[in-house]
Amino acid sequence: MIAAEDIVVLPVEDEWPHAPESDPHWQESVVLCFQDIEQGLGGFIRIGHHPNLGTGNCTFGVVAPGLGYNRSHIDVPMRAGDRFANGFSIDGFLTATFDSASNHWVAEDGDCALDLHVENLHPHYDAWALSGLTGGFREKFAAMHTEVAGRVRGTMRIGDRTWSLDGFGHRDHSWGVRKHDDPEAALATFFWLVGSFGRDLIFSISESTTFSGMRNRTGFVIQGGELARPITQDAHFGVTLDGMTMRDARVTFDASGLGTHTVELEGLGNVLLGMGGRYLEVGMPARGHWNGRTGGVHLSTMFNARGGTGQPPMLFGTSPANGLYRVQAFQDVQKP
Repeated sequence: MIAAEDIVVLPVEDEWPHAPESDPHWQESVVLCFQDIEQGLGGFIRIGHHPNLGTGNCTFGVVAPGLGYNRSHIDVPMRAGDRFANGFSIDGFLTATFDSASNHWVAEDGDCALDLHVENLHPHYDAWALSGLTGGFREKFAAMHTEVAGRVRGTMRIGDRTWSLDGFGHRDHSWGVRKHDDPEAALATFFWLVGSFGRDLIFSISESTTFSGMRNRTGFVIQGGELARPITQDAHFGVTLDGMTMRDARVTFDASGLGTHTVELEGLGNVLLGMGGRYLEVGMPARGHWNGRTGGVHLSTMFNARGGTGQPPMLFGTSPANGLYRVQAFQDVQKP
């Protein structure tokens, strides 16, 4: 179990924009990943701000059966209104606002629209404190980091199709200096597995290796109101021929006094998460299976142990380009 002094509930003010430090590497970001497992809908959206550089990143990808939409722009000039009292915006497209118990995410252009309300399923914890993370990696990757699972309701439009959405979500918020060019913080391989089965089981599990050779484990499990730190026992990822996109996964983790759990993932699609030319990460919204229950799960992975920065020549589970796309059968995939 997690010691009482490591269970830190943050004030609502920490949901909102923070005053930047002077370091040009200081950044602040908010993320939402969501899944409607009944309809096969999902997505990953991120607003990243670099106030000292005057730029930001918009990462946005949503999927539905047979189609998807991407809108990701790196180093977008920040606008005067992108940081406001209770939230964040980017690219004149995506906005997120926060209060003590819920948050609201809105995006719209000609090809896509999203309007999601998220209800928190647990308090706003300091996720690094829950993980017991201290030292160089924390100070160079992001000094502060929070994560909250939630229930998601709203609407989503891709092209001319619109859905009412009722599902699961997980979000994070990071702020602090992030030095991707420092070997102690530069990731070589990584996975982030988050999800919930309502309030019955909530989990966040991350494993990474850096180019300095350090292995980092973070995360937490909430079950029956109790909190524990997970240890991954085994992890299998069903990667397609492109070496990046995924179809399924199976992860077993031990949660100390809360027991050992196995979660099986059935992928709903893939979202390509570009990180400024440094590496490519893939996010997979998924239907999760655990103890006869079904819930919403998200898996992000990055396998780049040799440090390549080139674009993949072919992708099987998503589109490398912004805009609308239709999912192709395995045998039909060609170079875009």
